[in-house]
Amino acid sequence: MGRGANQTVLPNPQSIFRVLLIVSKTKIISFINYKGGVAKTTSTYHIGCWLAEGKGKNVLLIDIDPQANLTFLCVSVDRWQERRSETGTIIDMYERFLDTKPLNAERYVWKTPICIQPEQYLPKVDLIPCDIDLIGKDVGSGKITGAYPSMETLKKSAEQFLQDRSFLAQAIDEIKNDYDYILIDCPPNLSLMTQNALLASDYYAITAIPDHLSTIGLNTLIKKSEEIGELVTHAAALTRQERRKYRFAEFGAALFVKVRIGGTRVTNAHEDKMDEVMGMLGKDKCFKTYTTELIGYTEAAENSLPVWHHSSDNARRANEKQEYPKITNEFMDKFPS
Repeated sequence: MGRGANQTVLPNPQSIFRVLLIVSKTKIISFINYKGGVAKTTSTYHIGCWLAEGKGKNVLLIDIDPQANLTFLCVSVDRWQERRSETGTIIDMYERFLDTKPLNAERYVWKTPICIQPEQYLPKVDLIPCDIDLIGKDVGSGKITGAYPSMETLKKSAEQFLQDRSFLAQAIDEIKNDYDYILIDCPPNLSLMTQNALLASDYYAITAIPDHLSTIGLNTLIKKSEEIGELVTHAAALTRQERRKYRFAEFGAALFVKVRIGGTRVTNAHEDKMDEVMGMLGKDKCFKTYTTELIGYTEAAENSLPVWHHSSDNARRANEKQEYPKITNEFMDKFPS
């Protein structure tokens, strides 16, 4: 029967989902690196805090590193333990995912946890805290390489491959409309949980100290991430899933951290390495702004505070440089919400 003038046509639910994904203004950024000690967590934290406090953006920080360093930058261990026993952490939500139960992601969002003064909390910054018990949960059963006895078996394995990597995307889809930016602090590897983050993100950023050991694997990290993205696309094609539903993060930019200053300028060794990386990745793929080696960041971290809220002399000196506010300005240019 032809479509009459007064006939009501119901929209396809999958089309609605696709449109919602396209029009969403929330930017989701993962911070990754193979190497630890490269200010990945410090950068996630300070950029997120300044997006909220300096730019008025609604920000969600998600900690998926079992070391829980981002969590402890936001809250004390005592407050975390209380929250863990009363409400739970990301591990509880992940176990619900493994048991195919509704995630109820909003339950695990800790609203405005960062205490900047007694009884005063940093507005517009929320947190999904991590848990050391996430160690050992990073095991997936799906794969799409090797020999398979039938196409049906391959398709089932591809479905499991996508399922293993969709936990974080499903959780974020439930809550992302409340935020302008969602920043994910990943463990120093490309493990299954990091792959979950990349599947949920629009872009990923890499933090790196401009020395040989911190930058030697940058191209490999980007290449491996692209390979995982290709596997996701292949699995989506095998299972006839919408490719947009299974998006995969693009490389956004590299951020130089802990840059050494000699006198009033960057040391020759670090300057040369920064130039080398910019030549390798492209200047547009590297932040122009950077952080320097300053003890103030460590002192502020020990008190679960952004550096501009800590009162030590070292923190004040670090704050005078306005490194993270400047980085955040550039961050917003690269990743506008």
